[in-house]
Amino acid sequence: MKRFKWRLQRVLDITEQRERALRLELLTLAHQIIAVQHEILSRRATVRSLLDDLGRRELLERLPRQLVVLACAAAEERLLNRLRARQAALEAARAAKTDKFLRVRGTRRTLERLREEARLKHNREMDRQEQTQLDEAFHISFARRPRPCVTGVPE
Repeated sequence: MKRFKWRLQRVLDITEQRERALRLELLTLAHQIIAVQHEILSRRATVRSLLDDLGRRELLERLPRQLVVLACAAAEERLLNRLRARQAALEAARAAKTDKFLRVRGTRRTLERLREEARLKHNREMDRQEQTQLDEAFHISFARRPRPCVTGVPE
C-alpha cells in the first residue's frame, strides 16, 4: 500500500511554527503589561504612603517637607503618565498580535482539516485498489480451476 504523502505538509508545519511563535510573543507582551501594571501600582503606593506620612506630621514639621513631597509627587505623576502610555501601547500591540494569532490559528485548523480529508480520500482509494486486486485474484483463481466436463461424454 502506498504511503500517504500530503503536498501541503510543509505549509502546515510552517503555519504551526508561526502559531507557536505568535503565542510566545503574546505571552511576552502579557508579562510586559503585568510588569508595567505592577510598576504603576507600586509607584502609586509609594506616593500615597509619602502623602499619608506627611499628613500625620505636625503642621510646623509638615510645611518644610510639603514642597519637596509635592514636587516628588508631581514627578512621579509624570512618570506614571509615561507608564500608562507604555501600558496602552503594549495593550494595542497585544490586540494586534492576538488578531494575527487568530488568523494563523484559523489557517492551521483549515490546513489540518484539508489534510484529514486528503488522508481519508487516500485511504478510500487504497482500499478500493486493494479490493480491485482481491477481486481480480479471485477471478483469475476461479478461471484456472479445473471444471468437470458438461458434455455428458465420459473422458
